[in-house]
Amino acid sequence: MDNERKARSTQMASPPFVGRILQVDLTTGEIAVLPTFPYASSYLGGRGLAARLAWDLIPPGIGAFDAANPLMFMPGALVGTPAPSSGRVTISGLSPQAYPHEWYTRANLGGHWGAELKFAGYDGLVIVGRSSQPVYLWIEDEHIELRDARHLWGLGLIETQQRLSQELGNEARVAAIGPAGENRVRFAIVATGTESAAGQGGFGAVMGSKNLKAVAVRGHRGVPVANPVEMLRRSRQVVQRIFGRYGRSSLAGEEQLPNGQRLPPCTYQCPRACGNFYQRVPGAVNRERSYSGHLFCCAPIFGSGHFTGVKLGFEAGFEIAQLCNDLGLNHWEFIFGLIPWLRRCQARGELLKIDGDTLDFGDAHVWVDFVTNIALRKGWGDVFAEGGPRAATALSVGQDLIGELYPAWGQASHWDGHGSFSSPHFPYWLVTALQWAMDTRDPMGGGHGYTTNIFGLLREVKPHDQAALGKLRAVGEHLYGSGASVDPLSGYEAKAEPAVFHHDRGALKDSLGICDNIFPLLTDPSEDDFLVHLNGIEGQDLEYYLFQPASSLEMSKEAFYRLGTRVFTAERLLAIRNWGRSRATDETIVPYLEHPEASTSPYLGERITLDPQRFRDLIGQYYALRGWDIQTGRPSAASLHALDMDEFLSALSSCLIGTS
Repeated sequence: MDNERKARSTQMASPPFVGRILQVDLTTGEIAVLPTFPYASSYLGGRGLAARLAWDLIPPGIGAFDAANPLMFMPGALVGTPAPSSGRVTISGLSPQAYPHEWYTRANLGGHWGAELKFAGYDGLVIVGRSSQPVYLWIEDEHIELRDARHLWGLGLIETQQRLSQELGNEARVAAIGPAGENRVRFAIVATGTESAAGQGGFGAVMGSKNLKAVAVRGHRGVPVANPVEMLRRSRQVVQRIFGRYGRSSLAGEEQLPNGQRLPPCTYQCPRACGNFYQRVPGAVNRERSYSGHLFCCAPIFGSGHFTGVKLGFEAGFEIAQLCNDLGLNHWEFIFGLIPWLRRCQARGELLKIDGDTLDFGDAHVWVDFVTNIALRKGWGDVFAEGGPRAATALSVGQDLIGELYPAWGQASHWDGHGSFSSPHFPYWLVTALQWAMDTRDPMGGGHGYTTNIFGLLREVKPHDQAALGKLRAVGEHLYGSGASVDPLSGYEAKAEPAVFHHDRGALKDSLGICDNIFPLLTDPSEDDFLVHLNGIEGQDLEYYLFQPASSLEMSKEAFYRLGTRVFTAERLLAIRNWGRSRATDETIVPYLEHPEASTSPYLGERITLDPQRFRDLIGQYYALRGWDIQTGRPSAASLHALDMDEFLSALSSCLIGTS
């Protein structure tokens, strides 16, 4: 540890970075420290830092469950500062859920774990290797220790955190896996608290493959900011503007209170509460038990049946949601993938029973058995633990139906106007479809920016209200360079521009560690021009407004927002080098999009289905905006040079267009 401490002492903090990235090798027990600064000015933290490190750490030819797969936990650059919603952590590496390639992608974790890692003195954590027995990692400032976790193996996520709180103290923050991760279920989560989860990607299974049950952290430092007084002032201003846009969270009525409902935020420093916390909800299946926990994101759908088609009621739905949380299973895969697929199979007489068990999803007992068997890979649960696309292939059943629910990359439908979702309607799903085509996972971490800001304005724009339509088109002109980019009466024109904009803003948000559902804070239906303003600052510039007083880096606004482009490009380059990504890869989404759109546009009065050639033209427009080759989808040498990414040219000279 003497060399380690010496290495640490040479790393001086440069706000808002603490200067050190912790690397732990589970095979050898070796602990090392990497410097943050060679990457921070070009990639910030979080997703950007992970993408740059992935280029160096992930060679071609390895898989998600190989010991060499680096599992990275990267808090965003603003995590630990007063910036609103600045608690997000990017977890990344090779993904077991990804399909057909176990390629590099990312998930996002909330809660307080990321801030605690920064308080301990680290901008990130990289875990490589595989332990010979179950362990957990304990980080307390300078003290780094791998501890025996055999007494935790097999426990649920909640009890694991409770046990570690008893061992380490209540102030320790824990990110852990449940039995699903231990058993390498391909959609296993990493979670902290009761429902702050990195859901997509299956990184809980990566932890399980490494015999790593949990990472517990306690820090006693602060995060440096360049101008603390101004940082606090601006943060408070932005919080008030968030309240002005979204209102303050409140309970709907006294009838919700008997279950002890509260509205805590899902992440550090967040002023909003997007989900509810309930206490002592009686079990519908396990009647001797009661459950406490959150319902965030899609979790309420277990009870409502809005997309599964099976309404179980609040108590049963809550029990199933909490059981999935404790087992470490991703809600999304069940609600928008596996269950809709199985019910479609059953509607035509397939998969009504498996190994003699009736899969009647109208029965909450069946649900409990279903999720438990998957988490434990017990019996037929072993097949479904592979996720929808792989299960359909293994069973040779419903492979045509899988294509109606999984747009791409092994992940189920999300805001694409098809599949399980009925929104957004045409032409708005063209933007989200482009984002699906270009990403490595469900892209809605950045896609929410378009759907939240633009689709959210439509309640103020009636089909024949020309004045409101004019205001909406002006928003598109201002933000994306064309009124057609947001016009509900438009078609394929000007849809590549917002797709590029929000891909880059999504990468930037994840690099800063701020909330996807709040930022970018672009539009406000209550404003005369539908745009967000704050003391002369436009909503589209608020990320920079918060970053300026936090950072000692001298960076123009244009250079700051170009960071998002650089991060997204770095991920693209890795996919090209390691998996041969090309235009043909991007176009694999087209058959999914050819399924009829699920919703009818109230402005056009009809369902609009995909025109494959016009969508392929859109892909070409997207490439052109980025300076990528139209035929291959590969960045050109000129585009990399413009982004100060010349370091990638030599490694990719054989496959990049325009290199010598």
